[in-house]
Amino acid sequence: MIFNDISGIESLGAELRLPRVSQIGITVPDIAKGVRYYGKIFNVGRWYRSKIVGAEYFYRDRPVDLTLEIAVGYSGGSQIELIRHRSEVEHIYTRYAPQGGFGLHHLGAVVGDLDRKVSMLRDMGIMPLQTGTIRFGRAGVTRFAYLDTVERAGFIYELIETRAFGINMGMPEWVVKLGCVTGDAEIIAGS
Repeated sequence: MIFNDISGIESLGAELRLPRVSQIGITVPDIAKGVRYYGKIFNVGRWYRSKIVGAEYFYRDRPVDLTLEIAVGYSGGSQIELIRHRSEVEHIYTRYAPQGGFGLHHLGAVVGDLDRKVSMLRDMGIMPLQTGTIRFGRAGVTRFAYLDTVERAGFIYELIETRAFGINMGMPEWVVKLGCVTGDAEIIAGS
């Protein structure tokens, strides 16, 4: 097990230069129940749903037909992402499903240049398991890459790049609140 051999981990960490974890991704069989349950666990006061207007997903570099329902909330500085998936084919949420099909799925971090970071990781032998592009409302685009880090770290690590009007926005709560004002997102639960 790689956990037993941490030689070189400092140089790997320095070489990767991964940003701090800013998202906890959880799969759920029902968004409404997940919002109530995980809202209490993580003390999330308000949940949001962005209006997805288009998406493309690739599992192991092959297109995959996948329908997602996503809700996000914030606990401190971390985004809690709840994901409900529907598809008849294998994808990241079925192949790497938590026990019982719900629970912790991945940890995520925001990056400014997804393509460069994924290319660098590929060169190091860390391959993307699933990638995709999700378009929201008028001008929001999130691109992501779930990385094959299960053997190295014990969990899936996701890199996320979110842009609006071409500007890297990250994923702070104020961006989602702005989406509520513009009609690109909605509050679905909370105080």
